[in-house]
Amino acid sequence: MAKISIPCFRIKNTAGGIRYYWEPSATLKKAGWKPLKLGQDEDAAIKAARARNAEIAAWRDGTACPRDVKRIEKRHTVDAVIAEFRTSRFPKLSEKTQVEYASKLGVISRWAGKERMDAISLDNIKAFRDALYAPRKGVVRATSAYNTLKVLRALWSWALNNEHITSNPAAKDLDLSAPAPRQQFASALARQALVDAAIALDRPNMAAAMIMAWTIGQREEDLLKLLQSRYDEIQPYEADDPAVYARMAAREKDGRVMGIRLRQGKTNLWVGVPVTMDAREKMEVAIAAAKAKGLTTILFDEGRDQTWTAADRKERTTRQMYFQRSFSAIRAKAVDVTSKAGDTQLAREIEDLQFRDFRRTCVVIMGQRGLPDHLISAITGHQLETVKKILETYLPRTTGMAMLAVDLTHERAPKQVGRENKIA
Repeated sequence: MAKISIPCFRIKNTAGGIRYYWEPSATLKKAGWKPLKLGQDEDAAIKAARARNAEIAAWRDGTACPRDVKRIEKRHTVDAVIAEFRTSRFPKLSEKTQVEYASKLGVISRWAGKERMDAISLDNIKAFRDALYAPRKGVVRATSAYNTLKVLRALWSWALNNEHITSNPAAKDLDLSAPAPRQQFASALARQALVDAAIALDRPNMAAAMIMAWTIGQREEDLLKLLQSRYDEIQPYEADDPAVYARMAAREKDGRVMGIRLRQGKTNLWVGVPVTMDAREKMEVAIAAAKAKGLTTILFDEGRDQTWTAADRKERTTRQMYFQRSFSAIRAKAVDVTSKAGDTQLAREIEDLQFRDFRRTCVVIMGQRGLPDHLISAITGHQLETVKKILETYLPRTTGMAMLAVDLTHERAPKQVGRENKIA
């Protein structure tokens, strides 16, 4: 027998033969809807089940309500609460968080948007959880499921605080474990392969974007909106140690120390992050190209001659999608080149990289060069604890690092006058 897909329609093989029923869900039963016996005539049973479901739809819309069924009040449905939640909470969230919340709230709405929130039980929520964690084409989307349930908890908590519900089943233990965060970083070989691929695809501005990302370690969205006016000369008086400034200036052809002026998110202070040597050269080429096109940002979409950002949120989201596609094309090129060269291990590393991994890569590079945690944090804006976690995961303890430690120890040791031939 072909499967008949009608909500609440049930087929049972009884001693008297095949019989048909309409059986309400737990939520509908709680609202007062009763089960129906639909007899043995399949066509008539299907017609009756569809008629009952039409009554349910009218009841949910508030246009009809049978005598023995609890009237549904639209203002207490999940969709109505979501609408109020968005109005109340979204202005307090960052744009990126708003996009994430909107996506997850859409999933919640499709699950139970028309239902009264106070009719949804812990068992209903657990069933939703299990459906989110169920494999799709053999893959469990654990991160997406976990984040959806986090938003669900935030929504239910807000609903309780605003008297839409009298108890919060979502506050109970749902046996959730946070998915492991991304742990990838780009090795020196991977970084070079990606830059080479960008140049081969005639995307020098994308090459500059990647170099900037793993040089100054800023978030993707902050890099994409970085204005040319933020590129500025760092003055000698800004250095805590004049000798440090002198060494940096000596490395540059024009003797100037140039950098990016950034406002660190945690402290809200402006910090000038020096950009030197090859990174500086790539950045200045990018700025010249952007100026030639009449753009004000450093980075731009080379295929469309426009910035990666926009005032309109929808357009901004579209441009961010184009950016990810541009990076994906570069990554695919790098994977193809390294695979054909026989370096399958490097190809696999590159294939798994995302642009956001370059911020973490910046931390690792500086750690490998002996920078202490608080100096790394001054550049990337990470909290100190985050820097420590990244370095603990990635930073290898090598002979080279031991040599660097000993070298720095002697380099920074106080000079001792008149005590030759003594061990420092």
